[in-house]
Amino acid sequence: MSFFSKLFGSSQDRSLDRLFADAQQKVNQEYGPMGKVSLAIVTAAMNSRDVIKGQIVGSDEKARKQIEVFVFYELIYFYMHMTMRAAAAQLTESQITKLQAYLGPIISATAIDSYCAHWPEDLKQKMIAEFYDNLNKAELEYTECTISIKGQGAEGAKQRIRALFESLTTTIAHLVTDGQSDFAVDALVFQTTVDGWTKMRLSQLMNDVKNAN
Repeated sequence: MSFFSKLFGSSQDRSLDRLFADAQQKVNQEYGPMGKVSLAIVTAAMNSRDVIKGQIVGSDEKARKQIEVFVFYELIYFYMHMTMRAAAAQLTESQITKLQAYLGPIISATAIDSYCAHWPEDLKQKMIAEFYDNLNKAELEYTECTISIKGQGAEGAKQRIRALFESLTTTIAHLVTDGQSDFAVDALVFQTTVDGWTKMRLSQLMNDVKNAN
């Protein structure tokens, strides 16, 4: 059983407004384009979560909160994958490596602190390690889900992107509905996450990263 399954349910609701305001100022001052990429990932995940969480089915508030956390993390894994796809299309190998090295620690720490900033440091470090493992697993799964699509050019690219969003939709909808099929939830998750991805403007962010290195 994961640390998430063992420990979630006792944390209080926390507002992220101050956290992200502070993060915005810090990334603009210190980290430049790569910092803005990390902020875009977490903001997209947060905004998507806030739309989707109203559909969560749970036996009580504790169960619903745990599902909300899992949804948030799945969204981060996905937007991280979409970010690295954009990076692969625009950046050099060395720039991609640098971006990965930057994003991994800051995204994992931010994800855990979003719900567990007040927890003991040793527990947070174990959860960060688990988050990293799950992030890597999700990256492989999303990569594998497009391998079988052989379409070429723009049409093939569209098919691969759609397959990614369908995979995410299946995962999120299963969490939200406790495994029950619900077309309305599927449609909401799909459209919400497409909107989140579009608003990230990854092409522009990657262009800024490329020109800064």
